[in-house]
Amino acid sequence: MPQQVRSGDQEAIEIAKTFPVARYVEELLSYAPGGKRHNRAIPMDVPDAVKGAFAKRLSASSAYVEVMRAKKGHRGMVGINVMWKCALTVLPSIYGALLAGVDAFLCGAGVPMELPEIIGKMRRGEDLEYDPLTGTGTHVHMQISEDGTADVLQSRPMPKLLPILSNFAFCKRLLETWNKRVEGSRPDAFVLENHAAGGHNAQPRDKVAFGELDQINAYFDKVKELGVPIYVAGAFLHGGTRKDLLYWQERGAYGIQVGSRFALSEESGLRDDLKTRALEAARDGTLRVVTDTRLSPTGFPFKFVPMEGTLGEQSVRDAQKRGCDLGYLLQSRMLTLPDGSEREVYICPAMPEHQYVALGGKLEDTEGRVCLCNALLATAGYSKPDRPALVTLGESAVESSERLTARQVVEDILTPERVAENEARLADPGT
Repeated sequence: MPQQVRSGDQEAIEIAKTFPVARYVEELLSYAPGGKRHNRAIPMDVPDAVKGAFAKRLSASSAYVEVMRAKKGHRGMVGINVMWKCALTVLPSIYGALLAGVDAFLCGAGVPMELPEIIGKMRRGEDLEYDPLTGTGTHVHMQISEDGTADVLQSRPMPKLLPILSNFAFCKRLLETWNKRVEGSRPDAFVLENHAAGGHNAQPRDKVAFGELDQINAYFDKVKELGVPIYVAGAFLHGGTRKDLLYWQERGAYGIQVGSRFALSEESGLRDDLKTRALEAARDGTLRVVTDTRLSPTGFPFKFVPMEGTLGEQSVRDAQKRGCDLGYLLQSRMLTLPDGSEREVYICPAMPEHQYVALGGKLEDTEGRVCLCNALLATAGYSKPDRPALVTLGESAVESSERLTARQVVEDILTPERVAENEARLADPGT
């Protein structure tokens, strides 16, 4: 978001001015044309609670602007996806989204064990600290008590909570943990994501390759017995169409979560040239989606399209200079100094090998890793000259050969009549 403000994005600037804490507004708008930080680098988060606070505030105001922008012009619901493995941005993203009145949190790339507790503390205006955030190994903290936002947050409706999980054990454990941490807390729905989905996937059961036990059919019925509504993702024989919706509803799911068709739709943030090439490849039957267990610094398997000129091509990966200048996937570690004392540092397996090892990492962890932060931003058009893109899609993308608008995709899944009915209902302030 600071980059959009820096570019003079007037809509983002106007929305930023409505953030309920003046300090956050001033800091984000300092990157606008004419601002005192317009030409300065955007800070990365750091372990020090004081020095890292500025970066966290920028993340919070950025989430606020994105949610507010998404809510404009309609009365429908807006959700935000919070990736648990992006540990340093979890707290500020939730905070900013809550202040914007987000309707739902969808949380994956990890197991969001602390989610209801985090929201409860924020709504009470309390400072937060987790050492570590579950499943990340990363110490996270955020100071919000001086912001005076408790009344604002408590005036907002409680958002829906939808954890994204990939097996029965985590669903059961999450139910137990949420209720233990916040009595009565329960997910509004599970998103059960099969390993054919795009982006990151859960680790295979044997840590080597996906097998029968990793298929959603191996655990769907057991999760259904937990009594939580289910949305199915990444398990579409027909590419994420109405046939898939009806199939899973007959199986007992509430609905489906579709990603790749929208990523390839007219309005998506995927760079237009990459979108066009993917659709052309799907049309001529050459589109491939590959799963790589080493690519992502998170350690999770990652889906990508081996597209020429992108990081999906081995020769491009081999030519890339290693570096970590964005830090979204940094993890905290305690480094033992020569005098025996300890210092908290942040590391990422995609950083230069010598730097990673010097900060306490193991050399073998760096093998095959790429900087996903820069690559995915480049895929959305926020590229640096030396940072190639990396296209991620689900396996069902091979069925998406036609360029459609997002509305056409929704109409294909729900029917035009259902879409028109919902549109009329949401347009009428009396309903």
